[in-house]
Amino acid sequence: MATPMTLRAIVALLTMLPAVAAADVWQADQNAGTLRFVATQAGARFAGHFGEFKVRLDFDPNAPAQGRLEVTIAAASADTADAERDEVLHGRDFFWVSRFPEAQYRAEGFQRDGDGWIASGTLTLRGVTQPVAVRFELEPKLRRLAMKGGGTLRRLEFGVGQGDWAETTWIGDPVDVAFDLSLRQEAAAASP
Repeated sequence: MATPMTLRAIVALLTMLPAVAAADVWQADQNAGTLRFVATQAGARFAGHFGEFKVRLDFDPNAPAQGRLEVTIAAASADTADAERDEVLHGRDFFWVSRFPEAQYRAEGFQRDGDGWIASGTLTLRGVTQPVAVRFELEPKLRRLAMKGGGTLRRLEFGVGQGDWAETTWIGDPVDVAFDLSLRQEAAAASP
C-alpha cells in the first residue's frame, strides 16, 4: 500500500507532465519552426526552406492509428538564397506557383518506429498526389510539443522539373525534406 507521501509525489509528477492525451490537437506555423529541403544541382547539394506553412497534428499516443497530420505549404515561399534558382523553382517548369499555389501533405494513422513514428500519407504537389512516408519524433516541452523528422521524395514523380529539367543530369531526383517544429495545443494557439 502506498504511503500518503508516495501518493503526493506521484500526483506532483503527473501534474508537471505536459498534456499529450487523447484528442489533443497541436499546431504550428513558420513562426514556430522550420521546414527545409535539400536537393542536388550539378552534383552539389543545396538547401532551401519554405517560409510559409501550417501544420496540424491530432495525436493520442495510446491510439496512434487514429492520428492525423495535415501540412499546407505556400509553394511561392520556397527560398534557396539564390534569386536566379528561386525564380526557376517558382516558375512553370518546377512548382508553377501561379497555377499550384499550395502543396499539401495528409496522413491518417501512425505506426511506431523505435523512438518515433511513421506517417504514411500523401503529398499533393503541382497537382499530383503521391504516397510519401514521413518519420517523426515527439518530445513534450513546457506546454508545447517538439516535433522533428523528415522524409525523402522524388521530384519527378510530381512533375517537378519539366522540359530540359525532366531528367537528372543537372538536378537530382531525390529531395530530402526535414522539419523541426514547436507545436502548441490548438485552443492555446487560437487565443491571443
